[in-house]
Amino acid sequence: MTNLDISRILIVGACVRAAAQSAHQAGYQVYAADLFADSDTQLVAHCKTLTDYPYDTLRVVEQFQPDAVCITGALENYPSILETISQRTLLLTPPVSAITFVRSPRQLSSLLHSHGLNFPEVIGSHVPQDGRWLAKPFKSASGHQIKLVRPGISCPANCYLQRYIEGRSMSASYLLQPETTTLLGTSELLSPPLQFQFQGAVTKTLAPQHTSELERLGDLLRKQGILGLVGIDFILTDDDKLVILEVNPRYTATMELYRDCWESPLMAYHIEAFRNPSRPISRTIESPVAGKQVLYASQKINISAGLLEHLHQMAATQNVSLADLPHVGTTIHKEHPILTIQATGKDTGLLKEQLNTFATNLLDATTL
Repeated sequence: MTNLDISRILIVGACVRAAAQSAHQAGYQVYAADLFADSDTQLVAHCKTLTDYPYDTLRVVEQFQPDAVCITGALENYPSILETISQRTLLLTPPVSAITFVRSPRQLSSLLHSHGLNFPEVIGSHVPQDGRWLAKPFKSASGHQIKLVRPGISCPANCYLQRYIEGRSMSASYLLQPETTTLLGTSELLSPPLQFQFQGAVTKTLAPQHTSELERLGDLLRKQGILGLVGIDFILTDDDKLVILEVNPRYTATMELYRDCWESPLMAYHIEAFRNPSRPISRTIESPVAGKQVLYASQKINISAGLLEHLHQMAATQNVSLADLPHVGTTIHKEHPILTIQATGKDTGLLKEQLNTFATNLLDATTL
């Protein structure tokens, strides 16, 4: 059931398909604006393609006149746009000042260290001679443009330097309500070694002590004014420590992996965290391991009806599903995303292998 104060929701970001599906399932009239306006997004929402992302977001808000706006990545990096949206309609995000705080590497580092939580060393001048260092854009999202840098060079413009931490790349998702922290789930990212662009993830249960530490982090973020759906990225080191990398105060790419774990769609919980904050959140019965993998083009390809049909037939034979489906006639350039593969299983490791094998086969089919 929708919140009686809101019926028309606009979801804006680089890719909003999963969040739009969740809001549609919750009973809202959904409007969507992103870089792709994929065919499966158009099944659940009135869509607009953002041709000058993120700056034409305001034009879309004016056009659709929604009751409220929700964001996905990477609008959290543009506080002036968020402020302007909030002046025109209801913006269902944490306060912009709180978003700016947790998106600041230095401020986040200080906060976490003061509460006994780990965060990599951050500097902003020259790459030290010791250790390995990453240059990360201040406006980063999904790992784009993060790279290892050589010792001694200057920090690239609009970036900061963060010490590289060895270990498994992980994510955690929360629903933060004013008085309650709910850890929705944790996932292991599929990123190959030293490649930082988001490739996908598979759900993975952590040890109780790690879960407890993540819940403590959620409580800390909630006390900073961060509410609604929130994602964090972290490293699980070889010596079994959690090192927090960043906070994403919005619907994230891994959240759809937990949709079967909870009785209501996650976007319903997010909206009501602001409008009906005392609403309880209820878990369903134990759900299977869930995973997704983004398929990137190895060369420029043209999407034909025949190719899409062939990909769907391949998916049906392997018991996987396809999402973020491009339109017939779309040209996809090398290293750009083609679509997303989704599957469930009983074991994290086996599901990772299944996704990787099928992604390889699917990619081969696009190059024939």
